[in-house]
Amino acid sequence: MIALRVFGSVLHFLLKVVLLPVQIVLTILIYMIDFAGGVFGFIFGLVGGFIILAGLSCLFMPPVDWKLFIEAMIAGTVIGSLPRMVRYFGESVLIGMKGLLAKI
Repeated sequence: MIALRVFGSVLHFLLKVVLLPVQIVLTILIYMIDFAGGVFGFIFGLVGGFIILAGLSCLFMPPVDWKLFIEAMIAGTVIGSLPRMVRYFGESVLIGMKGLLAKI
């Protein structure tokens, strides 16, 4: 029984050593997604902000077009927030995978 427990401990240690490079790669991917998401979030945030400002300008120029105003608000919000949603989803998946591998 003791030999089986020692064999299991050695096998568990070897499995942890084999999974260490996978953990390192997942950590690097998380940082890469965070950096790229920040860059794309900034760019898309600017574009979305300009669309929102263009929609607001529709309220101050005659004739007032409420439909274009609402469409610009929705489009600007979606465009501005899309990269952030993708980034948070990707990071959550990778962190979940790291957590699953850490339980081994």
